[in-house]
Amino acid sequence: MKKLIGSLILSACLIAPGIAAPTALLITSDELEDAWKPFVEWKAKQGKPTKVITTEEIEKSYKGSDIQEKIRLCVREHIDKHGIQWVILGGDSQLGGKGIVPDRDTVHQTRWGKNTDIPTDIYFISPTNWDADADGVYGEFEDDREAISYPDGSVGLGRIPVRNAQDIKAYTDKVISYETDYPKGDFGSTMVYTCTVAGAYPKVRRSWDDHVSKALPDGKMSRYFANKTPWDKKEDGDFQLNTANWIELINGKSVGKFHFHGHGLIEGWELEGHQMFTSEHVSKLTNKGAYPIITTVSCFTGHYDAAQDPCIAESMLRAPDAGAIAIVAPCREGKPHFMDPSKDFPLMMREGKMDGTTTTMTHFWEMGIRDNLTTGAALMKTKAGLAPKAKKSAMFHMCLSELNLLGDPTIAVHPK
Repeated sequence: MKKLIGSLILSACLIAPGIAAPTALLITSDELEDAWKPFVEWKAKQGKPTKVITTEEIEKSYKGSDIQEKIRLCVREHIDKHGIQWVILGGDSQLGGKGIVPDRDTVHQTRWGKNTDIPTDIYFISPTNWDADADGVYGEFEDDREAISYPDGSVGLGRIPVRNAQDIKAYTDKVISYETDYPKGDFGSTMVYTCTVAGAYPKVRRSWDDHVSKALPDGKMSRYFANKTPWDKKEDGDFQLNTANWIELINGKSVGKFHFHGHGLIEGWELEGHQMFTSEHVSKLTNKGAYPIITTVSCFTGHYDAAQDPCIAESMLRAPDAGAIAIVAPCREGKPHFMDPSKDFPLMMREGKMDGTTTTMTHFWEMGIRDNLTTGAALMKTKAGLAPKAKKSAMFHMCLSELNLLGDPTIAVHPK
């Protein structure tokens, strides 16, 4: 009891000088609580006072079937009773319900087969428990439908997948840089679309042409497709999007927004010629002070709960003085989800009809820029907009479940 009281007092002290009402809730472990102090102090200065609560406190203070359910109950209490606007999951997850902030695995049966371990962070802000039949299996589209709810857009959510105090310091330094010394010039208004899959060219073009360009009318956009790039020499496609050129794009500190559309694995993005951009290449990044936001549909690149650590998104976020500031990525395969696949797949190939995954990434940018939203708010509002489809389609239900924001949900998509 003494430890719990002391911990609660420490959490109150971490809110902010002046005891301002918290607008963000950060969940982490006892072990890492102190390491988050500089982050919390910084957020208070930014007008976003943040309350820290540990999973150990939650375990003792809430009643639920497991730690994930107790975390959900804690989060909902802070949303419903205390007006929390952002939820930060401040730690990595590991297999078997372990890790600093264990994820909620959900089950999905779709045309792609059955997936039993999709880590679904939106569960934690849900007012319902995703287990209508009380069988301990969460998120089943048919059996649990009555207990599944999706974001309504009122609360921003993100996971900062750190594992130790060094990770927290490296990421906090990047957040402070992002919010105080955002690069001047064209960095924020420049976007690069890369695509190494020919069948995706039409929908990737439409992402900018029909949507993002309208939110960023003065923006500069470049397409680095396998068949054509701005750097081609003698003929279209003779510039190869390889690891050296991908590093050059990031280290040039001229691009603040990236969308990567191509194949991937846990350890990296697959570029042209089957070259892999991995943590080895992250170590060659020198883009200090110019940290981009990245969206990607590449398979497994956001697999933050894997036994193999880190995934490439984690490598980019944990890198000191380099890498990225936030990444929206699939935790498993970045599959195209449609309401009517037999009809919509041909339209995707011919006319660029956007599937659920590409739509999610596109609307994240479109709304985030246009409405001056934070990363967490932009993704949750995007998911709120797709919720009607998710209620009708197991494919879209999986889409909303498997795409997570890795990074600080309180930072701006498009700093002014």
